[in-house]
This record gives sequence, C-alpha cells and structure tokens, in this order.
Amino acid sequence: MPYYVILNIMTRREWKIRATARLAGTEAPAAVAALLLCHVLGIDKVALVAHSEEQVSSRAEEKLETLLRRRLSGEPVAYILGRREFYGRDFLVNVHTLIPRPETEHLVETALDFFQGREEIRFLDLGTGSGCIAVTLAAERPQWKGVAVDISEGALHMARLNAERCGTACSVEFLQADFTHPLPFSPRSFDLVISNPPYISEEEYAGLDPGVRNFEPRSALVPGPEGLEHPRAVEAAARALLKKGGLLLMEHGYLQGEACRALCPDAYWMDMRTGRDLAGKDRFLFAVRR
Repeated sequence: MPYYVILNIMTRREWKIRATARLAGTEAPAAVAALLLCHVLGIDKVALVAHSEEQVSSRAEEKLETLLRRRLSGEPVAYILGRREFYGRDFLVNVHTLIPRPETEHLVETALDFFQGREEIRFLDLGTGSGCIAVTLAAERPQWKGVAVDISEGALHMARLNAERCGTACSVEFLQADFTHPLPFSPRSFDLVISNPPYISEEEYAGLDPGVRNFEPRSALVPGPEGLEHPRAVEAAARALLKKGGLLLMEHGYLQGEACRALCPDAYWMDMRTGRDLAGKDRFLFAVRR
C-alpha cells in the first residue's frame, strides 16, 4: 500500500492570518506578520498583496516559524529583521546597538535647520550606536564632515557598515573611545556636538518594557543611578570642543528637560531651551556656545 506524506502547505495570505492570530496581544500583529513574510520571501509589501495566493514553501515556513517564535518571546522586530528605518533610510542594527527611535529624528532636523545654508561644518556625534545620527547628517549634507564616537566595538562595526551602505564612509570618521573622559581633539574644533546618550536612571530601567530591558544593550540606556551621568559628560565635552556660536543638541528623557538645562552654566552657554517631540514631551537640549 503506497505511503503518502501530506504537507500542510499554506498560501501567503493564510500564513499571515494565522501568524496575526498567534501574535495577538503584541504590537501591530498584522503588520509584523507581513514584515516577516516580506523579509523571508525577499519581496516588498506590494508583491505580498499582489501575489497573496502563492504558496509558502516548507523551507520558508520553517524560517518564518523561527522568526515568529522570536517575536513571541518579546524580541524587538528590528533585531529580528536586522534593520530599522531612520529618517527615510534603513539602518542595520543588532544587539550591540540601540534601536533608532523616531524621537531622535528631531535632533537631525534641528541640526539641519540651524546650519541651513552652511555648506561645510564639522560635527561630533557622542555615543553613535548604529551611526544613525552621524550617517544621516552626512547623507543629508554631503559637504559636512564628522566624527562618531562610541565605546562599543560592536556598535562601531555596525555604524561603519551603515556609513558604507549610505555612501558616507568618506565623510564620517569613527572613533572607539569613552566620551566621559577627555577626547583627542583640539579645543573649539567642532561646529556641532550632537548626542543621544544613555539617560535612563536605574529606577526607570527597572520599569521599562521587557522588550527593551531584555534585549537592548543596557550600557546604551543606563549611565548610572541618576541617569544624568552621561548627559553631564556630553555637556563637558561640548563646552570644551565647540566653537563660539557652535550648537549642542542632546536627547534626554521627557522628565529631564529642566535638569539638563541646569547642566549648562550661563557663563558658557546661551539660548538654552528644550525641544519637544511630536507628543509634546520634552525631548532634547538645545544650547549655543558663547
């Protein structure tokens, strides 16, 4: 008697429906299911919709199941896909880098606006992580030159890859260093110091979403018990390295606006103010070097 093996072959549409149901209770389950399909199949969303009745091969289904289980464990989608969009570009990310957030785009926009019309400036990105800030500035303004600093060798590797992918490898220099100590640059040699440093206090960290706390690098989030240890170091570096009229832009927590402004003595800074994100929350420090 012949022996038949019956395979549970699904169409793309059927797989997405089942995956969406399994992801119920997580963020944007249908969108994530579609992203996983596109990632494994190597197609875009348009092709997914246009060819939704095509079958998913058993090999692709095995890969999808692995990724789906990773998401169900709480792992962020950006780490599963290995990339995250920032300012209209895809940036490679991994466990060595903080996942770029939309809020950080406000720093880039503010820098571009402040130096509008300036063909050439020199900028310093402290705690570059994936390189999203430095690479974006160089991509948006090809004549600008910058230095991106991070203590993590793994993060700098990803930042260099992102610079190569975005065509800015010749515009951004990468330096492995601890910016809480003096950096090897001449005083007043930069027009812009920009940073999204660790600023989460120990107390706040304990209450973070498990997807952040269990997967993103703690060193990129928590500078110390207070949460202001690295912001304080950024101000000190900017005070030493910015030219007269140079700009300091630094992201911070939504409750740290007043505390970060207090880090900037009037003797060294002017036009100090707090920028807000789209939700109206305090998000970054703006200060001009006297």
